[in-house]
Amino acid sequence: MANPAWQPEAVEGLRAGKPTVLVTVLRSAGSAPRGGGAKIWVNETQTWGTIGGGHLEYQAIALARETLAGTAAPQRKVQRYALGPSLGQCCGGVVWLAFERLDAADLAWCNEVEAALDQRRSVIRRVPFNDADPVQIHLSEQAAAGFNVDEARWDDDQGVLEDRIMAASLTVVVCGAGHVGRAIINVLGTLPVNVIWLDPRDDLWPEQVPANVQCLQGDAEDVRDLPNDACWLVLTHNHALDLEIVQEIMARKSFRFLGLIGSATKKARFVSRLRRQFPEAMVARMQCPIGLVKTSSKLPEVIAVSAVAQLLSLD
Repeated sequence: MANPAWQPEAVEGLRAGKPTVLVTVLRSAGSAPRGGGAKIWVNETQTWGTIGGGHLEYQAIALARETLAGTAAPQRKVQRYALGPSLGQCCGGVVWLAFERLDAADLAWCNEVEAALDQRRSVIRRVPFNDADPVQIHLSEQAAAGFNVDEARWDDDQGVLEDRIMAASLTVVVCGAGHVGRAIINVLGTLPVNVIWLDPRDDLWPEQVPANVQCLQGDAEDVRDLPNDACWLVLTHNHALDLEIVQEIMARKSFRFLGLIGSATKKARFVSRLRRQFPEAMVARMQCPIGLVKTSSKLPEVIAVSAVAQLLSLD
């Protein structure tokens, strides 16, 4: 499951008997912090996700908790917010938010959504707001590989929210569990991508990893079993292992992106070796050093932000 708008912790709360309000950006006009489909989940003590922060989110959380307390009815409603002086904002836009109070009766469709996302299938939720009819779940065709974004559509005639929850279709393989690898994982864990984290060592994995990250203890021999058309970031603790992994990728995989951490000297040595085995055009696709922004910083967090930004810039 790799959709950051879908919050397994909030659903676990439902399973534990804690009612929750799901707030979805229905639509917006003019300047707004988030587009249709953005979500925040609210229970009595916690929130997950965001609809853009600021006073708009503060007001949405307050109304959600009034709904939980039974002081705001009905259980499903749409609220319009003007992003002007009354909210302490100067965006000048308008946002419509959909509020849904969820309890144990909603677990059936929540389970359907989780199962579909685990299978990398996108979902359309149809939520009627004119009555108490149940939420309907429909499986959607998977979108083209990329950073998919959730969408929301509103049928004004029928009073129905069509909430499109997109499965992640892009896989990123991070080779290396050192400081830079960890920093990259921390960023990728917030994005709608599937992540495979590869390292031959067994004592470096953190106790907790993001829900969209699969840890795999392995080396270059495991490349053959990993997905085609993935984005690869190669940054292990060992230059020889880096080279073996790059060679296996070029020999066995189609790939959307291949990035190698390293200096100009490392790149020159790798290119010299790789040109003896692979076509010039393929070798030229390897990006080294990685990162969208040229920087002399050695901070893992700086390298991570620059590397992930490079992936975001892919067509």
